[in-house]
Amino acid sequence: MRFIPSLFTLAVCSSFSIQADNAETAIERITVQGDLRQQSLQQLAGSIAVVSEQDAKRTSAQHLDDLLNQFANVNFSAGASRGRYIQMRGIGERSEFVDTINPSVGILIDGIDYSGLGITGISDMAQLEVFRGPEASRFGANALAGMLNLTTKGPTATPEGKLSATLANYDSRQLAAQFSNSVNSQLGYSLALEQQSSDGFIDNTYLNRDDTNNIDEFSGRFKVNYHPTERLALQFIAHLSDQDNGYDAFSLDRNRNTLSDEPGQDKIRSKALALNADYSGLGFADFNGQISWLTADSDYGFDEDWSYVGIHPDEYATTDRYLRAREQITLDYRLVSTPAGQLGGSDWVLGLYVAGKDYDLNRQFWNWDLWQADSFSSSLERSNAAVYGELTTPLNASWSLVSGMRLERYADIYSDSSGNAIKNHDMMWGANVSLNYQVNNQALIYLLAARGYKAGGVNGDALAKAADGNLTELNSKASFKPETLYNAEFGVKGSALDQSITARVAAFYMWRDDMQVKGWLNPDSGPQFAGFIDNAGSGRNYGIEMENRLQLHPQLALFLSASWLKTRLGNYITLDGDNLSGREQAQAPRFQYSVASDWYITDALTFNLSLQGKDAFFYSDGHNARSKRYELLNARISYQLANWELAAWTRNALDKDIGVRGFYFGNDPRDGYEPHVYEQLSEPRRVGVTASYQF
Repeated sequence: MRFIPSLFTLAVCSSFSIQADNAETAIERITVQGDLRQQSLQQLAGSIAVVSEQDAKRTSAQHLDDLLNQFANVNFSAGASRGRYIQMRGIGERSEFVDTINPSVGILIDGIDYSGLGITGISDMAQLEVFRGPEASRFGANALAGMLNLTTKGPTATPEGKLSATLANYDSRQLAAQFSNSVNSQLGYSLALEQQSSDGFIDNTYLNRDDTNNIDEFSGRFKVNYHPTERLALQFIAHLSDQDNGYDAFSLDRNRNTLSDEPGQDKIRSKALALNADYSGLGFADFNGQISWLTADSDYGFDEDWSYVGIHPDEYATTDRYLRAREQITLDYRLVSTPAGQLGGSDWVLGLYVAGKDYDLNRQFWNWDLWQADSFSSSLERSNAAVYGELTTPLNASWSLVSGMRLERYADIYSDSSGNAIKNHDMMWGANVSLNYQVNNQALIYLLAARGYKAGGVNGDALAKAADGNLTELNSKASFKPETLYNAEFGVKGSALDQSITARVAAFYMWRDDMQVKGWLNPDSGPQFAGFIDNAGSGRNYGIEMENRLQLHPQLALFLSASWLKTRLGNYITLDGDNLSGREQAQAPRFQYSVASDWYITDALTFNLSLQGKDAFFYSDGHNARSKRYELLNARISYQLANWELAAWTRNALDKDIGVRGFYFGNDPRDGYEPHVYEQLSEPRRVGVTASYQF
């Protein structure tokens, strides 16, 4: 990796070559909304990437899946119709079946916890922040490996609106509308609506249909800002999401042609409300708080045999369906010091977090032992309570020490239809310490150490299978322990005074203790699998990531992000006896890169080109199936005419088959259930046009 020293050289040189004169007038002012103090990106320690509406437009992104490929050391797994499972630096879950997952990478939308549900609708995106590395002090247990924080557009002082429509191949359509305004100086509102639909990219040759893996998604977001006094600001947030997607993604022939006679579904209907309060009348500190409520009902199921009755005498024909209900209430309150409230010249933050989440599952499946249709139900009640704080201590004009800590307790009450009733609880803690050298307003060098954590839990599927009496080896996998992650990081951030160069580089080394890995047991090589979460002894993840922006010419800008990652499993032997100790971890490609350019041909005509690449990676920690290395080419040309913008675009222009989920087992009776690598493929070549009107 000879290019790694040059990356540091670029960042360091750009940092120290900046002139301080008049820097305040030209400094890059990207405010990180997810930070406890909402500081500038260039003055905040940690590996954080920020994507704006313009960045999303560059690749014609319509969904979170389309955005994630441009981030260094970020990967995702579909496991459903959409990519809801995120991995950062090789850490993260890949799917959710019987057992409720504890996300290693969380998702926040306007501060509301959508972890495990994903993001639908990004047309009203104001800013997406990607926090890489353990972020326990900021976000708690759902940020072992990082956090995605999406902020959507809100009320404006004057009337603003936008209408957009997109047509693309595969009978794809997207309609979006946003409007915001203020009633008076105290009251403002915004409304955003979006509808996406597509036949999907699968042909079901048995049913002679091309829409069994379709997309049908609606999202609506409403905000009201109210300032009853000069010192008090209130914001009311309402979200509505209705996803009615098909799920028919895996093919016995290992291509985009399926044979399912009972295609599945991936439905999620969620509602969320939140109330934010900001009060600056205390004198010594500002008060920031949010109380939020979310409910989500999901229906996820698939044709388990991926085929039809009559395909072969040795066939089996079953389906698997998961009906889930989730409800949560979250409170997050904090005090942020003002200059009058500093402690010995140190800024501080003190916060309280409380959450209650209920998860109910009803699984409908074929019981192979009883040879009949069966069901399994479970209930999990989880409560979290945490206190957290952060202290920023100036050492002199340029040096500062930032230290933060979070102490969190969780308690689980689990029960299921197999008669299991288990209570779990644990005390966890996370911390971060960074030594920062602020070269000037536009350049920062930092050394960071952090500790993150993820809650343990119950393996309900393993308990149920063990209760059946045939898989007694699963008795030892009834529960799993919390995971701990330690991170040491060195980073440099710098931007030139005229913004011609912006560079951010971070190198990290992470230790994972009691790392949680997904295991599967298939004792008779038949259709019955038992999934469980296991604790491997340890793991190592280290590497480097960077983002650069170069203004090569007033009409030409170049954007480059890249990462190199090395991972290793600790002492890990599967129940099937496979020794995977020392192997690379799942969903951890050795390298990733994204190169993009903006060419302003004229004042009205713009051409965007991007190339994204990713190395091969293992699909699971329990088998050795791998994806393929790929390159993804995207292009867009747009024309601005007064308030109108017209664009033609293509994604995956080279029409690459890209795997986003993979399994290794036998499922085809035509070859005697010989094991194969079965992959779920991402979108093929997309071609579309978009028209938008802004007023």
